[in-house]
Amino acid sequence: MKTQRELDLLVDLVKLLKKYGPEPFELLAASISSPEMSQHLSTILTQVAKIDHTIPKTKRKTRPKKKPSVPRSLTALKKVEPEKYQLLMNLYTDLIGKTVLPTLRDIKEFVADCKLPQVRTKSRQKAVSSLIGSLIKLPNEQLTAKIQSLKKYDIGDRSLEGWSNIILNKQPRSNKK
Repeated sequence: MKTQRELDLLVDLVKLLKKYGPEPFELLAASISSPEMSQHLSTILTQVAKIDHTIPKTKRKTRPKKKPSVPRSLTALKKVEPEKYQLLMNLYTDLIGKTVLPTLRDIKEFVADCKLPQVRTKSRQKAVSSLIGSLIKLPNEQLTAKIQSLKKYDIGDRSLEGWSNIILNKQPRSNKK
């Protein structure tokens, strides 16, 4: 044996003893001792090594995480109704940033409270697109009212005191003077 890699290969072969048992190893040792089998094994190993050199090594390419794209219905609205577009675009940005309705469950509850068409998806991103699609159909006055009602769903103070204030319907601490 010449190198550490050859020794490591031999160790790996010995580890196969557990898988195959001692009998195949004894038979293989007897076969290798014959000159023609030794020559045949040498030829096979050489061919395998050549094939390995010719096969290009590929690395897995990791895809960069795509930012969610703005729904087409929203971009089409930009020229037709710029005021509604701005309202919905601000909402969309908040939804993507999870500053409002941070979970799929929150989105579904908001949709139900607002009596909008039910969201039937298991993906939050698809639910956001569905919600925006439903809100586009509303008149500006209703849309503004629904967005303003949305603020109560904002991620606020999630401390024990914050939850107590929500339960007891108190104003947040910052508003108390």
